[in-house]
Amino acid sequence: MSADITEMILDDHDWFRRRFLLLAELRDDADRLDEAGKVWDELARHLEVHASAEEEHFYPSMARRADDEEASATEDAVGDHDDIRAAARKAFDQEVGSEDWWSAIDECDHANNHHMSEEESDDLAPFRRVTSLAFRQELGAKFEQFKSEHAGARGLDFSDKDPDAYVEAVTE
Repeated sequence: MSADITEMILDDHDWFRRRFLLLAELRDDADRLDEAGKVWDELARHLEVHASAEEEHFYPSMARRADDEEASATEDAVGDHDDIRAAARKAFDQEVGSEDWWSAIDECDHANNHHMSEEESDDLAPFRRVTSLAFRQELGAKFEQFKSEHAGARGLDFSDKDPDAYVEAVTE
């Protein structure tokens, strides 16, 4: 039996929070800079895989629920993903451990926390109320397959998506 996509999203959120906390612990330890770089690389790649998997399997289903409020929430979520991507790209362009690198990571953490908070309260709970467990498990299987196929962000490019065009495309 496949996992419920909403539970899988929440599990990823927990993992993200823990990895950002680990980075915070590593921030002032110059002897562990290589570790911080590896933690960031794994975290940034997982953030992209997660966002792309949501955009492929969760948000289209939510947007198709035909409610303008849900389409607006989907646009907002894709915009949040773009904010996270922009901060990740900034960090990748900086020297590991530099002030600018840490600033970009802080920006990414802030954007991600904002997104997760909204998603957990405004998207996941309502979605659970209007969808069956069987449907959420079907989406969960697709979500997991996508994450497996794109492990380490393989085949993904961290590029922004136009939120309006995205919603228009998935609701046609």
